[in-house]
Amino acid sequence: MSIVSEESIKKATGKTWSYWFDYLDRINAGQFSHKEIADKLHELDGVTGWWAQTITVEYERKIGRREVGQTCEGDFQASASKTLPGTMDHVFFLWQEFVRDMDRFNHVAYDSVPQLSETQKWRYWRVNLKDGSRVSIIINQKSEGKVLLAVNQEKLTDAKAVEDWKAYWKTQLQEFHRWI
Repeated sequence: MSIVSEESIKKATGKTWSYWFDYLDRINAGQFSHKEIADKLHELDGVTGWWAQTITVEYERKIGRREVGQTCEGDFQASASKTLPGTMDHVFFLWQEFVRDMDRFNHVAYDSVPQLSETQKWRYWRVNLKDGSRVSIIINQKSEGKVLLAVNQEKLTDAKAVEDWKAYWKTQLQEFHRWI
């Protein structure tokens, strides 16, 4: 099952999942790298970046090259998000307070000091963990009075780790929401 609905892909590209999968089979896309497939979609069909990536990932899943949550490098990533009240600067400050005395997530110790950065539209809090994974907290202003806080954890070992970390992050985000 695709992470993007049939209705959404058709609205965005004018074509169905079945069309895209058949098309990619016809051009022997299974022999191409991830980048080559996405480039072909863009060059031959004018599919824009995000949609070319989405079609490529779904095709790679269909042909058994990739599992849900798996990157083109072969590792896995988990993500979760929560819409919260406030401004991104305030939520960014509160997140830092929430994790100030923590030195581990889900019983896995930090392997580095958390790093902070920001742009006009985004706030970032990142830390490497001892298991080799990397946690990124990404905050942006969704609308007036509403902020999106997203967690992305990269370099996980397998689909089971994705499942475990997703459950952990959903619980952490609920706790953070209650805490604020």
